[in-house]
Amino acid sequence: MLDGKTIIVVAADQGLRRSVAFALEVEGYYTESYDSVQKSEASCREALCAIVDDDILRTEPQAAAQFLSNRGGRAILLVDGLSALQPPVDYATLTKPFTGADLLGVINSLVVAAK
Repeated sequence: MLDGKTIIVVAADQGLRRSVAFALEVEGYYTESYDSVQKSEASCREALCAIVDDDILRTEPQAAAQFLSNRGGRAILLVDGLSALQPPVDYATLTKPFTGADLLGVINSLVVAAK
């Protein structure tokens, strides 16, 4: 069951999903992880936010763009330094590699902005 402390992690790479989920669970968040945007859609409605790896934009470009814009500012896109994306409008970005503290800082800023 989802609640206000559940964070959805969407990444094609299983290792990245596990690492992000572990970092969040250590801090007391619940996580649900998915390897595609389509599989995560239903869970995102009640989640605190969604974290999406930019590789998903390459494999599901239209679905991922729609997914990010539908989160109402409650999304974080994980990008590498070489990602050539337009400036985000409705989501935050976090550049890889990042630390757990970096990730928590972005999540906390989303929570504050949502209040």
